[in-house]
Amino acid sequence: MATLTDEQIASLKISNFLFHVVHHGKDEPEYFDDVPLGKYELFFIARIKDTLKGNRFSFLDNSSVKDEILKWQENKITFLEFSKLLAFQFNSLYDKRVTPGVLIVIELFAGQNRYYSLIKYDSDEVVSFTRNGSKAVLADVVNNFTQSAKSLQKSALVDLDAVAGEGHVAVIDRQTRSSISDIFRKFLGVERTKKPAELTESLHKAVIKIVSKHRDVFPSSFTYRAGDQVREIAEKQKEFDAEGFYNQFFGAYGSDDVKASYQKEITNQGLAGEVFEYVPEALPVVRKTRYRTQEGILITVPPGAGNAFKISPDGKTITISTSKVNEI
Repeated sequence: MATLTDEQIASLKISNFLFHVVHHGKDEPEYFDDVPLGKYELFFIARIKDTLKGNRFSFLDNSSVKDEILKWQENKITFLEFSKLLAFQFNSLYDKRVTPGVLIVIELFAGQNRYYSLIKYDSDEVVSFTRNGSKAVLADVVNNFTQSAKSLQKSALVDLDAVAGEGHVAVIDRQTRSSISDIFRKFLGVERTKKPAELTESLHKAVIKIVSKHRDVFPSSFTYRAGDQVREIAEKQKEFDAEGFYNQFFGAYGSDDVKASYQKEITNQGLAGEVFEYVPEALPVVRKTRYRTQEGILITVPPGAGNAFKISPDGKTITISTSKVNEI
């Protein structure tokens, strides 16, 4: 799904809202027929906004979630029936790692655009207190929603009208941030829109474009190693996340202009919100790099030269370290 604009995000309005208790040790969810949202709409919209930062997935042909959404949109079932069907399907998927909570089913609009939010909220153990004169009285709060990211275990934002190549579902799964848990994948009936290898390749393209655009402000010692540095990060780090990569790659050479270009380019390359495991093998093979000085001297540097070839930050001094020089 495409990234929503600030105006679209600000205009989000919930049109239907229900939740049911799941993974509480029973075959059937504990259903509710009505959940008045009251003054808490902004609380849940804030949780939905978080999901926009999630990984992109596409529906499989046999996705029951997609089928139930279409039935609701075609007025074949009520929203209550729709939410109960999803809760039953989710509750039937179980492993020992799941905890009791609720499945929240939300329909919302941004202008004419319609979205669906599916959230698994875990029940946190919370202790509250009230004042009785000068004495504090403690009490358990068993059924609660908190702003804690740990409580919002799984969330999906669905846009059936999204361009297929951009994915119809944004997903955040706290169980595995760079992917999706088996339970949530089976429930939604989805697969990753872009595989990690493709995302790794797109990252390389984005970096090369950014470095090329700002080559006049970057030192030569930085620009000539851009491709090598992407590979080094991919080989040493397990996962990509946009903020972490920016800080690691650009470091002291970052600026407001560079950051703006970075955010624009990772969006263009379909990387916005994605967290994925690097696949170094997907990166292009580093070829020989050729340089020409203003004096007309040509230098060819093979891949893997490392510290044997250095260019000073001002681009005026080239240092080549060698055990022997041969005339060719």
